[in-house]
Parts: sequence; structure tokens; C-alpha cells
Amino acid sequence: MPVLLGQQGQPGFDRPLELMSDCHRRIEGFLRVFARVLDRYGSRELDEEGMNALRTAQRYFREGAPRHTEDEEDSLFPRLRELGGDDLRELLEAADRLEREHDEAESLHASVDARVDGWLESGRLSTAGTGAIASDLKKLDRLYAEHIAFEDKVLFPAAAQALGADELRCIGEEMAARRGRNTDGTQAPDTGGAQHGTRGAQR
Repeated sequence: MPVLLGQQGQPGFDRPLELMSDCHRRIEGFLRVFARVLDRYGSRELDEEGMNALRTAQRYFREGAPRHTEDEEDSLFPRLRELGGDDLRELLEAADRLEREHDEAESLHASVDARVDGWLESGRLSTAGTGAIASDLKKLDRLYAEHIAFEDKVLFPAAAQALGADELRCIGEEMAARRGRNTDGTQAPDTGGAQHGTRGAQR
């Protein structure tokens, strides 16, 4: 079962930067799910357990991960850019790089997603298919290792210092809206679907 934001024991929408960091743990965890399924079933027929694990990880990277990207690109980065200033110059340059890395990750995830669709349909991977997914997952591991470490250790702490309480509150509200939730984590009234930022509108 996919992990839902706003559950007990997790950072709430009132702590948006911690929640973004918590999303990184999901990214890492669901990448490990793909890797474990590939290791176990790469040379044999998928069973129900393997299919369910693949579908769960696939659903997260189709639905949850894009919202996390929007949290950063549509809510966090624009507010840092509005602040500007020489003291944030290096951080803003890093934000440009992080957006390029988001695009690279999105392309790799699209490749994995298409191959997983084929895997689920046929129930078995070819030798070439196994190698292709393994290669994409290795690239994602390398990309995310540096990307996530920078955001967790540099970007988010710096943003916590630079942004005021009102700005952080607005970021949390936008994150909640993207997921169809109130800021206390409860389900928001249906107003025609979850809110998406500019990146989501392009998909």
C-alpha cells in the first residue's frame, strides 16, 4: 500500500520542508522495491506478490513523485527566487541545476514505467529487458544520491533560514491542495480534482 502524506508520525503540512525531505525517503524506498523485484523475478515468471509490488512502486512514481517535484518547482523555488540577493545566488543557481535533474529523472522514470508495463503484461522479462531496467535504475540511483543529499543537507536548511513563517505556511497549503487534502491531513472537499502547478499542467 502506498504511504499517504499527513499520516500520524510523519511531518505535517505545517512543516513543509520536513515533508519534502520525507518524500525523499519514499523515492528511495520505492526505487528499492523496483530493484528487489528485478533481482527476484528478472529471470523468472512474475507471481501475484511481484506484480503487486511493481504496481505499488509504479503508482508512486506516476502520482506521488510528480507532486513532490511540483512542491519544489512551483512552491519552493519561486519563493527563493523572489527573495533573490547575493547571499542566495549560489542556492538559486543550484535550483536551476536541480530542475534539470528533475527533467533527467522524469525521462528515466518514463523509460522504467514503459518497461514495467510490458513486464506486467507479459509476466516475464527478456534478457535485454532485464538489462535495460537495471541500467535505468542504476542511473536513477546515482542521480538521486547526489540530488537528494544536496536538497536534504543544503537546500532545505537554507530555505528554512531564508523563508518566513507566512511563506512556509503558503507552501504547506499548496502541498496539501495538490494532494486533495487540508493542512491537517484530512481529505479536502472535492472541487474537481487535486490542484497542480505549472509543471503538472504540462503533463
